[in-house]
Amino acid sequence: MFFFWPFWWYGGYAIWSILWDLAGIIIFLALLYAFFHRNVRWSPHHRTSEESEACEILKRRYAAGEINKEEYEEIKRDLGCK
Repeated sequence: MFFFWPFWWYGGYAIWSILWDLAGIIIFLALLYAFFHRNVRWSPHHRTSEESEACEILKRRYAAGEINKEEYEEIKRDLGCK
């Protein structure tokens, strides 16, 4: 088996080097994922909260009499409110 191992001439030290490299790559990817997950608005939950907030504003405007029924229905359809 050691004959096929590419770092057989280094003894046991090469495996530690490979493990440290893999650990560094995993930590880097985890930090990258955490940054994008927190700062980029790709989450469908965020989009849903924005849409529901817009629908709530629309309902309040209709209840206050700022818009009529036709405008309400048209905007509701555009926003995709339920």
